Amino acid sequence: MIRRIEQQKPQNSKSELVRGTIQQINDRGIKVNDRWYNYSKFLKEKPEIAVNDNVVFLAVQNFISKFIAIEKQVEKSSEPLSPTPEKILLESLRSAVSIASTLEKEVSIKFSTQDIIKLALTLFIQRASEI
Repeated sequence: MIRRIEQQKPQNSKSELVRGTIQQINDRGIKVNDRWYNYSKFLKEKPEIAVNDNVVFLAVQNFISKFIAIEKQVEKSSEPLSPTPEKILLESLRSAVSIASTLEKEVSIKFSTQDIIKLALTLFIQRASEI
């Protein structure tokens, strides 16, 4: 009698590629795209991840088998950055050109480049002293 031996195949062993933003984390897994995925016992290393990080991983039956990519969420500073002197100077130059062009249209006075630079430097000094 010949008996046929078949390899046992695990049911639903298809891997799925999951991409998304981490919504929640606990010690057993993560929640991505409104679905929980547990860490597989075969996962070699649990990466350091946080809520709002973007991840790409392979999952088999809701178990994470391998992390492919992790993009950390950049922390936004609560305090606005103070403008640099260069930025203040550029804003002053833009304002001076805008003021000069407006006055030229309304009063028909032609401003020279030197006049615009003087106005820009005056605005720069005023704005820099405010900081």
